[in-house]
Amino acid sequence: MAKLKMKVTKSKHMNPVTKKRGYSARVLTNGTADYSDIAEDAAEDTTFNVDEIRAASGIFIRAAAKALKQGFIVDLGPLGKIYPSCTSGWFENAEDLTLDSVKPTIYYRPSLEVETAIKGASLVWAKAGEAENAEQNGTVSPSTGEDTSGSDSNSGGDGNGGGDDPDNGME
Repeated sequence: MAKLKMKVTKSKHMNPVTKKRGYSARVLTNGTADYSDIAEDAAEDTTFNVDEIRAASGIFIRAAAKALKQGFIVDLGPLGKIYPSCTSGWFENAEDLTLDSVKPTIYYRPSLEVETAIKGASLVWAKAGEAENAEQNGTVSPSTGEDTSGSDSNSGGDGNGGGDDPDNGME
């Protein structure tokens, strides 16, 4: 399998802690591999036609969504796992942590294969024209809202007990 080469661009962002303007890196993608395209690719070299693949995957996706809505962790096999989760930030006193400060969210943990492919990618700076085209075509990865200055933030996984990591030892 070929090694992933990720093109990145410098994007203006405000540091949520210091309120200073600066830059962070954002990934330029190759577009979106949509449901239909993936179904067509999956049907290649099989005895299934694309409609059978779409039907089977649609049933699978509905069942996975149902399990999530019931509070289950959903194991997507070679893709990874999806967990119902929440963020809250950190509070020194338990009584200060109220339900008003808790926001439901979803946490995705990639499989080892997916994580290795992404983390093992080589990074290259995108050329100016590529970055402008990606902005216009919507192929820039969405901003994570994370503080990229190295300071802690209150977004998920911040190490302050309010993150999304389902294996952080707190149940």
